Amino acid sequence: MLAAAGQTYQPSKAEQRAAALLTTLALATSPARAQLGGGGAAAALEGVQETVVGIVQVIFAIVLIVGLIRVVMKFVQGAPDALGSLGWLVGGVILWFGFQLFKDDLVSAVGGGDGGVR
Repeated sequence: MLAAAGQTYQPSKAEQRAAALLTTLALATSPARAQLGGGGAAAALEGVQETVVGIVQVIFAIVLIVGLIRVVMKFVQGAPDALGSLGWLVGGVILWFGFQLFKDDLVSAVGGGDGGVR
């Protein structure tokens, strides 16, 4: 539940279903990908890294969706801080795209690829 301008925000049934679907997809596909490895500790670590990256992506998506809804609500209500909220939303989108561009580098830097710490 979000508190915006003294009011509480109740997500609609469609928003709740979308969040549940994204969470279910993230949790359902991560163990399946972990089983595809060759076995042993390396495959287990690769599965953990992929799970963490998947969880971070789902969290980013949920936060951006909620942020978009809040920004639209502020513009519709004519709130004076609507442009500021839009700026924060744009910053979040840039951060998400940056994470998408650099996630492979981040995984390899922690030992999940050919390079990184061993």
